[in-house]
Amino acid sequence: MALSPDRAAINALQDALDAVLAAAGENPPQAVVRRIREGLSAHAVAVETARAVTDTVRMPSATFDPSDPKIVGRMVSLALLAQPLVRLTDIRSSYGSGVYAIYYSGDHPLYAGISRSETPIYVGKADPANDDASTTREQGARLTARLLEHAGTIATAAGYADQLPNGLSPIRLEDFLSRRLVCATNAQLVAEKHLIRTFWPVWNAETKACWGMSKHGDAASTRANKRSPWDVVHPGRQWALDERLQNSLSPDEIAARIAATLERVPPRRDHAALLEEMLKGFRQNGGGANEREVGPNEDAAGPSEEEVGGADD
Repeated sequence: MALSPDRAAINALQDALDAVLAAAGENPPQAVVRRIREGLSAHAVAVETARAVTDTVRMPSATFDPSDPKIVGRMVSLALLAQPLVRLTDIRSSYGSGVYAIYYSGDHPLYAGISRSETPIYVGKADPANDDASTTREQGARLTARLLEHAGTIATAAGYADQLPNGLSPIRLEDFLSRRLVCATNAQLVAEKHLIRTFWPVWNAETKACWGMSKHGDAASTRANKRSPWDVVHPGRQWALDERLQNSLSPDEIAARIAATLERVPPRRDHAALLEEMLKGFRQNGGGANEREVGPNEDAAGPSEEEVGGADD
């Protein structure tokens, strides 16, 4: 006896899922895992939509749960974007830990795509001085200290402008701005993750484009260390000029990865449109997350643990 159309369709769906698992095998390559993960995520939405069609009671697309780390990350990220832009040259020490975003407004050819846009060149967090801090004074002046540290790093590279090798362009501290948000202890953890997956900033290690700005000095004689891409295109830090260091990537490779990032994650240009995009993630009907789970250079080699920055990054 032939199966009814609905039973046949369900059986076919189960057969397709079994085939996917069989194709994965016991030790699938990373590329296969990524394709399967992305494909199943896309089809999961279709399956849930089909189930909703057969249910006479409407189901909201999401439930607002303030204790959900992803919801917290979105809320804190949205609060950060509501803060005013302040030039790195104007940062002054103040209490509090939290999250921040750094923006570029200059004419460096590598960053023409994000210059003067709402897409940050780097996002980060500053953890509190005490893990159980409940007030900004207990958190310490960690957030502004982190931004001042980055300002010093950029200023060092800017001061090396007259010694740049041919083909490299200088940067200026005056071309960098920031937003910062003091938040409750531990909220910075989920907010940083959400911000990275929303913007994929080209200086963040997770983007695998031009990491290393937040890296601290290492002796080439004591570690199998490499010169970070950031130090390749923005030389000036004395420890990174050591001739024994090898470049992680060439300037051309760095430029290609930045270009690929901006092509796959187009820069946001309008602040109001960006806020609307962030708010869309909270909508229970017709909404959707604005995070991109997979990085724009996912298949490219990234930094080792020694090449990533400090503990707060």
